[in-house]
Amino acid sequence: MKSCSSFFAGAATATLLMGCAAAYALSHPNFQNADDALQVAINHIRGAQQVNGPTFGGHAARAIELIQQARTEVGIADEYHRGVRY
Repeated sequence: MKSCSSFFAGAATATLLMGCAAAYALSHPNFQNADDALQVAINHIRGAQQVNGPTFGGHAARAIELIQQARTEVGIADEYHRGVRY
């Protein structure tokens, strides 16, 4: 039961992060390209989950979580690029 609740917590966090990432377009084209590629990776993993089921021992969900963290870091890097963070 714990893995199920952690899955839903991770899904909720991922949804929140996606909403934050979509709030503005990244200003650096390389960061935008990286973010787009990360989203494509998430889509591929979700596609595998739809075909084969969401389990994969929890590793697919963890991969999505880590990719979402990478997207957040790309967004923060872009904020440094724009001078929003120092």
